[in-house]
Amino acid sequence: MKKTYSLRKRLLFWIGFPVLGVSALMLFLSYFYIWHEVEEVYDAQLVQSARVLLQLTRHELQEGEELHLDEEDPGLSHKYESKLGFRIWYQGKVVEGSASSKKFGVFQAPPGFSDREVNGERWRFFVYVDPDNEVRIEVSEQYEVRYELILQLLSSQLIPIVAFIPVLFFLVWLGVNRMLRPVVGISEDVAKRSSEDLSPLKVQEVPNEIEPLIKALNELFTQIDESFQREREFTDHAAHELRTPLAAMKTQTQVLLRKSQGNSAYLDDLKNLQQSIDRATHLVDQLLALARLQSENYPKEQVDLFHCIVGVIEDLAPRYEQKDQLLRVELPDHFLVTANVASLEILVRNLLDNAFKYTPEKGEITIHLSFEGELEISDTGPGMSDVEKQSAFDRFYRADKSGQTGSGLGLSIVKWIAAAHDLPLSLADTPEGGLSIRLKFPSK
Repeated sequence: MKKTYSLRKRLLFWIGFPVLGVSALMLFLSYFYIWHEVEEVYDAQLVQSARVLLQLTRHELQEGEELHLDEEDPGLSHKYESKLGFRIWYQGKVVEGSASSKKFGVFQAPPGFSDREVNGERWRFFVYVDPDNEVRIEVSEQYEVRYELILQLLSSQLIPIVAFIPVLFFLVWLGVNRMLRPVVGISEDVAKRSSEDLSPLKVQEVPNEIEPLIKALNELFTQIDESFQREREFTDHAAHELRTPLAAMKTQTQVLLRKSQGNSAYLDDLKNLQQSIDRATHLVDQLLALARLQSENYPKEQVDLFHCIVGVIEDLAPRYEQKDQLLRVELPDHFLVTANVASLEILVRNLLDNAFKYTPEKGEITIHLSFEGELEISDTGPGMSDVEKQSAFDRFYRADKSGQTGSGLGLSIVKWIAAAHDLPLSLADTPEGGLSIRLKFPSK
């Protein structure tokens, strides 16, 4: 069994997830680029700070003064000041340093750049040694300063992306729905059609990718319609051509039956021949009815179902009287339905004909029409198994339990007329073991 999938979901997947992947890759690359640049800038600042301190120290030494910096001005403090530090060594002793550098104690970083962890905090050090003047300049910076800047730069990229992606998905969803609108329209058009509607699909605006599919469907509809038309024409012509010789054969048989009344040797054979001709005539009549029903669109009008059923019963009265069958009729005085008169009469006639045919002598047939519009015709015949019920409406299918002759088209025609009128049709067993056929007409 082939699995189905949603074209809309797949389009969203193949558009949306590459965008997410590219965005994640951009953030990943941006992180390394930003980290490299922040390292370069902050390391340059450390070198610059060391150079300034060295110049100040040399100036003090050239003046012959004792190395001493002014006390820190509280008004010039900054929140990041505790994360920056410096120390100045002269002749192996620390002569000056920032308040934040006191936590380093006797620790000395090596010359150049180095990373060290002090009291659980990671620091970046830069040390410059002036051996001529026995001066050592150390500047330091806590890595947290760099982390905060990297985080801020990444956030400046991440926030727009996070805000942009839902908008992008929404716009893609709108675009996909708009692009798939012709496909949805075609699906709805085909779903609303009846099995007899093979007219070409009419779509004013379709994408170039879908146009070949629509053309192929329209060509297929045309071919199927032509095939059905040829089949109906053949059935109609064949049935017409067969009626004339069958009528002549029946007339000749009746003449021979009258002539052979005194000769019983041929009487049974002639009766069998007449039954075969009647069976062939019935088959031709059913084929003609089916061909006409399928080839024309009969207009529908208000029909009194009561009068329709009573009229068919009167026409078929000799059938059940001949077999001494009991006919129970439970009908409201009037029940109006919207239907084609000729088709409705054929439907009722075929249902009753089946019931009369398969119900044994002195059997019982019940015709019941409820006020809700449910027509039920039940009998006390042999009934059908569940397997036989599944094929009962197929053309030329006959359960053939009672030995009765038939064309196998009666219930097939009933099913076709019921479908043309949107009438639910079902088969069920009766308590007596017979068959019950139910039709549901919409009540007015």
